Amino acid sequence: MFKIFSEVSPLWGICPFDFIGSDRLIECAAKSRLPENPRSIIMFAFPYLLPEEDYEGLNVSKYAAVADYHPVAQARLSEACEKLEKKYPGESFVYFADKSPLPEVRAAVGAGIGVLGANSLLITEKYGSYVFLGEIVTTMSLDANSPSPSRCTGCGECERACPAGAIKGGVITREKCLSYITQKKGELTESEKRMIKDSGCAWGCDICQNVCPLNKKAEHTEMDEFLLSSKANVTADDPVEGRAFAWRGEKTIRRNLEILDEKEEQA
Repeated sequence: MFKIFSEVSPLWGICPFDFIGSDRLIECAAKSRLPENPRSIIMFAFPYLLPEEDYEGLNVSKYAAVADYHPVAQARLSEACEKLEKKYPGESFVYFADKSPLPEVRAAVGAGIGVLGANSLLITEKYGSYVFLGEIVTTMSLDANSPSPSRCTGCGECERACPAGAIKGGVITREKCLSYITQKKGELTESEKRMIKDSGCAWGCDICQNVCPLNKKAEHTEMDEFLLSSKANVTADDPVEGRAFAWRGEKTIRRNLEILDEKEEQA
């Protein structure tokens, strides 16, 4: 069984389903997919950090410099569920990637694979916070890992570095977050446009991750799906299919790229 887990991701852990509790489940359509009487959650972290030379000309968040992780995670998780169902025909195995009824970071902390950062991200010992999350919920009762400490060191570096002051006391004000602003549809305010120009980032934001001391020794991904799909510098002529920003459509990313182009013209 553990070999199957390791084939999905180099970093995984197990927590009891009760660690989450039914009162913490997220109300969404995916909730109906949960198996009856779930007992265990196998959490997986998919590292995506690339070697530094692959980030030349980077103008999007590092997570957007690789292929959209949803198909990658879903393919690996789906294959694992098929193998597990054949091996344990009396049990149910259901996978989720992003669209999940579980508070994934909390479950990952419960599975012992990382700590909760003040910027709300999971921070792992080996890969830092440069990971995507996915999980398998099963009716099997599996031996659980010991939960991680609930919080990071609390050094405050991410809070001080956030350009809009979106991080306060471990709570994120989403509307202030630059990553959220880059994903907004329609016309942006002048102050929002200025934030994008100053960051040089057309999608997402890495500021709080870049300053985090726990990320200083983060290791690169071993996953070929990410290593072979990197494109650090996105242009308006690039297709959006297969990228992390594709779900929002072409208009939003192209608007942001135009804002960055305005900065270059004014320089």
